[in-house]
Amino acid sequence: MKILFFIILFVLTIISNANLYDDIIFPKTYIKKIFQKTNASYLVFVKKRLFKLFIIDKKLKICEIFSVAIGKEKNFKRKIYQDDNATPEGLYYITEILSENSPTNTISYKKLKKMNSIYLKAKDGHYKWNNPNLDLGTNSYGPRFFRINYPNQDDKKLYRELISKRMIKDSINIGYGIGIHGTNDPDSIGHLITSGCIRMKNEEIVKLDKYIKIGTPVLIEK
Repeated sequence: MKILFFIILFVLTIISNANLYDDIIFPKTYIKKIFQKTNASYLVFVKKRLFKLFIIDKKLKICEIFSVAIGKEKNFKRKIYQDDNATPEGLYYITEILSENSPTNTISYKKLKKMNSIYLKAKDGHYKWNNPNLDLGTNSYGPRFFRINYPNQDDKKLYRELISKRMIKDSINIGYGIGIHGTNDPDSIGHLITSGCIRMKNEEIVKLDKYIKIGTPVLIEK
């Protein structure tokens, strides 16, 4: 009986937490409009300050909740240019899916394998959580990389405005290559540590396969 009691309590806690997130943080009207303009079955919603990634279906219900790591910019600012260590904010779409489980002769497999073979060094800002002197090393992207279309039109508009106002130099690149990916540093999840990407545990990011397709919307908020 005690075991049954704790199982019921655990289930009720999960339901309660899901409802709490559902009631408090979701811009439901906006998400509903996004679904009306796409054939996607699911939407990825990232709340940076919560370090959470939510999978939302067309009925605006939460299907999954995952913890993530984001850009190491301490004030949760929106990404504006390359090497600002910030995670983007806005509406994006998945443009590429790289998977270690794709056939070995595919671009998807080969591209991710090459990315994971690159040795990332601490001196370049790529270090293990809580140890700035320890290289991140190889396999830093894990088993999946879901690329988003950063910079989108809103990002480019803001970038041009800031250059015109001389708030940033025109020699600074806007950046590219942002995605949702795995990690070789699971202790970093839940922290400000990446160069701008959204990082997940390897055993959890593979669960996104059944939700994410090319064109899946990704909404990122502070």
